[in-house]
Amino acid sequence: MRRTIYQNYLFLLFALLLTGCPNVLFTGIYLVRGFDEPPEYDVLLKGEKRVAVVPRSLYANAYELQSAPYDIAERVNALLVENVQNKHNKKLRVVEQSKIATWLDRCNNDFENFLEAGRDKSIKADIVIGFDILEFRVRDPKNASLIQGRCQVQVKAFDCETGQVLATKNLTIIDPPQMPLPGNPQMEPLFRAQFTALVAQQIAALFHHHDPRKLMRMDVDNLEMHRVR
Repeated sequence: MRRTIYQNYLFLLFALLLTGCPNVLFTGIYLVRGFDEPPEYDVLLKGEKRVAVVPRSLYANAYELQSAPYDIAERVNALLVENVQNKHNKKLRVVEQSKIATWLDRCNNDFENFLEAGRDKSIKADIVIGFDILEFRVRDPKNASLIQGRCQVQVKAFDCETGQVLATKNLTIIDPPQMPLPGNPQMEPLFRAQFTALVAQQIAALFHHHDPRKLMRMDVDNLEMHRVR
């Protein structure tokens, strides 16, 4: 009789134990389970739901901010489709970001509560995930020739029917975390795009299974993703 893949993993784990491999437990867990961790908030994982992702900025520096709220929201949308709708809850529907953008234009980005978006007849969401950008910059404020991403963002999720707060999290994301990089005008657009993607990953991961290793920021010894060649 053929062994199943699971049986093969157990056999390999047993063999590693016999050889005294120092990392055997870690290796065995990785082979059998992988590194995926459940989300901090599982509100999207079950049931037939429509979810809307709504950005808002409370940061006044328009030069630093630019299109960051919309870019982050669009990426969060894509990550929820990829990691929840396509994998864990086929009944989930993520509202197209174009509908959110139209609603934001209609109210001139001026609204009191994220529930207003979720309850609007053009969106009709069951859950709204809103995030407030409190700070966003990609340049060192003390030296404009240095690049370092910093974002403070407050994330909340609401039940659009009851108004109940389903999730709340404050995130401070700094990349690279140890020190800024020497920058130039050609480097900044790429760095900005990568940093906004990193912020979106941190937000979306609150609501979907993820590998925590992929959410780690780069340190000063491993900055290749930020270099322009």
